[in-house]
Amino acid sequence: MTTTDQRYRIVGDVTVRGKTSTATSAFSKGKKVEIIYGNKKTTDFDNVSIIQSRQPLTPESPYFVVEVYKCDPDAILAVGIAPIDINLHTGQYNNSLGYHNNTGRVYTSWKVHANTLGLQYGKGNTVAVYVTYFGEHLSTALLYYDNFPVATRYHFETNKERFFPTITFSGGRVEIGVLWPEAVEQLPSISDIPVSQWIRAPMGTYDAQTGFFENPSRLEDLPVQAPVPLGKTFRYFVVTQQEVSATDGKGASVGLATYSPLKPTPTCTLMKDYYTWFAKMKMKVGNTIGWGVYYDDNCEDDKAEQLCLVYVMFNKLIVDVLFVLQPEGGFVPIVLLQPYATKVSIAKKNMLTADELTKLQGLYKQMLRPAIDIYRKDKVERDLPGSAFRKSDQVLLSITDQLCRVSIPKTENTIHYVQFRRPLTSERRFFFVELENISQQCQVTIGITSSDHTLYEAPGFSDDTVGYNAYTGKLYSNRKDIGNMRGHRCQKGDTVGLEIETFDQEMSVVLFSKNFRPIGTRYITLRDRTQFYPTIFIENAGDPVELLVYWQTRVSVPPHYSVRNPEDWCLPEGTKIDLKDKFFILPQHYDRSLCLQAPYSLHKKYNHFEIVLADKFSDNEPPPAIALCTASPLDPPPISQFKQDYLRFWPTGDAAKYLKQGDKIGWGVLFPQDEDSKVGKNNEQLIICYLTVNRTVGYVRVLYQPVGGLYPVVIAPPNVNRIKMDFSATRISTQDFTPEQIKTILSDAKQQIEAEQLPTKNSQSTTGKKNSIQPNNKLTINGHQSDMNSTTNYYSDSNVPATKSAACIIL
Repeated sequence: MTTTDQRYRIVGDVTVRGKTSTATSAFSKGKKVEIIYGNKKTTDFDNVSIIQSRQPLTPESPYFVVEVYKCDPDAILAVGIAPIDINLHTGQYNNSLGYHNNTGRVYTSWKVHANTLGLQYGKGNTVAVYVTYFGEHLSTALLYYDNFPVATRYHFETNKERFFPTITFSGGRVEIGVLWPEAVEQLPSISDIPVSQWIRAPMGTYDAQTGFFENPSRLEDLPVQAPVPLGKTFRYFVVTQQEVSATDGKGASVGLATYSPLKPTPTCTLMKDYYTWFAKMKMKVGNTIGWGVYYDDNCEDDKAEQLCLVYVMFNKLIVDVLFVLQPEGGFVPIVLLQPYATKVSIAKKNMLTADELTKLQGLYKQMLRPAIDIYRKDKVERDLPGSAFRKSDQVLLSITDQLCRVSIPKTENTIHYVQFRRPLTSERRFFFVELENISQQCQVTIGITSSDHTLYEAPGFSDDTVGYNAYTGKLYSNRKDIGNMRGHRCQKGDTVGLEIETFDQEMSVVLFSKNFRPIGTRYITLRDRTQFYPTIFIENAGDPVELLVYWQTRVSVPPHYSVRNPEDWCLPEGTKIDLKDKFFILPQHYDRSLCLQAPYSLHKKYNHFEIVLADKFSDNEPPPAIALCTASPLDPPPISQFKQDYLRFWPTGDAAKYLKQGDKIGWGVLFPQDEDSKVGKNNEQLIICYLTVNRTVGYVRVLYQPVGGLYPVVIAPPNVNRIKMDFSATRISTQDFTPEQIKTILSDAKQQIEAEQLPTKNSQSTTGKKNSIQPNNKLTINGHQSDMNSTTNYYSDSNVPATKSAACIIL
């Protein structure tokens, strides 16, 4: 239910206490408005409720405050900025920003990663949002917790008329008091925030007596960040090392950073999210490192995007300079404390000597012309001429230096397309699409097609194409939607993305994403990589469509995922994550199995994964299975025992007798050095796959490395609703294998490969030959011999059918 009010947009069970009958009554200065959520017995706490002020934030009224009076333990409260048509929690919607109470996270356009993390808040706490700079293309926001700055973020909305103060609720009853922007009597001062109030990570501390920022837990890269950027009135800062490494003299990292990661990642080499500098000599306690910024003498707005000079001072001397492209909002100082450098003191500076100014002026003039040339070259490479597109007549393109808007007016035609005729490459491998305005019936499919593709057919629905249908959530390759992962459905406010993860002569691997989280992989069999054209196919049912498209020429790198982060795995839609205990809580799936897949295949730096058998299991209630799988099923299915698209272990039958609750099972891959020379050539590389039980190798199998490698996969049968991962052994040594054993394993496998390839004269000899290369299919579990094959089967359309026999050696 949406409530109509000239002051507020209200969706769901949200009540404004004491609301006057005069809808146009103004907010009283200094007076908080009391708001209650979930006060009715009929409240549906699973759905998001919303209240928004209809007056957008402006440079004159950039700030509002929320005080929490009551908050149920399961309640989710988010405070931020969003467009007036949002229907999800603020921050978890395109071009919105939100500070969430239950996690302390600050989301902006779905993204959560940043140098500043936020703090959890609840009853008795006060949070605030301050737009510190209204830029032309993006703006900056400072978040407060109990009147102290706690996080900085970009707000990516370009239309300032959509900067609506927004509060969203779900999960449980909440009572708050809101000081809307028009009611704020005095803005907090941001120009004179003391160094003691610089934003530090939750595990960091500040000693008021010594003035030291400290890292008592000795964590790596523990950040301390300024809440405001360098500028004309805050020219540079200086960090004094109070502790350095006793072995090599390294100290804390000192540098400049953006407010949060930029969207999209900048293509110009002059613009980076983070800059740092390391001394080439061994540092001592008391050494100082400083960073500063120098602008052109004619600079009128030091927060605008512009070319400028940044410089490094070591022990009070300017020792290095760099010409950069400053993003809107400017650069904030940042220090990363280290386990070996746990203490620093920081000072703000603004005065330079006449000699220093003269030196910087000379360097600026000297380096300006080469910087302009780099900037202009990047602008040419980012250009999107109309001739670069193949599209249907009704598709309208509005292109600026920053955005490409794809629009379709209300029309009788229902099928539309646009193809960007510049291929995805290893340097520019990712593009993404924001679903700005689509109806509930609209189907948007993104994918890769060639110039020969009939564009009235969706990507993935013909040979040598791939596609992600955002309406159904299905991932298609060569007309099929078969694979470990089913994909996720999308709606207005979501972002869909496509990355070519692996380029290969035979075929390549595509990784799809929703809201910058991976959701699944597929092979693309198109061999001509010059034809890897990004394509968008739209079935709009005649309704208007607005998409914001970030083509690969305007995105420098794809999102980076960590295999140690549960949120970065490809997960079934509806999965919840217990980040503390590393549990995946799966949705109900009574009639099928569900899969979890790592975003990357195993490689030398990530060569092992494992799960914990956290729950009791039996023959009737089997535990999860683990597998190594290709990006999607090989088509046609492989014939050779050494070319397989899956390798699975499911502890059922005899194998289950020797395992118990709490045991760990995992798969790893060993990449023999003798096979390294074959990588990147036509020769196929042999790898050694091994099964671990409680980190002891119990089974070994040799395979050819498939295109894209083998991905870790966990399969949950219908009775399993939670999976526990152990991420402490994602890279392990292979001391269980001696060089002699590796040679023996490979030699035996090669003999069997030769035998497998010998021609046969009749079916009888063929059968005999097959039998002759069948391996011992036993494995060792906690000292006991068991069968590798599973006997229990459940329906699943994933890429993990029953395990076949294959060449193996028992250690």
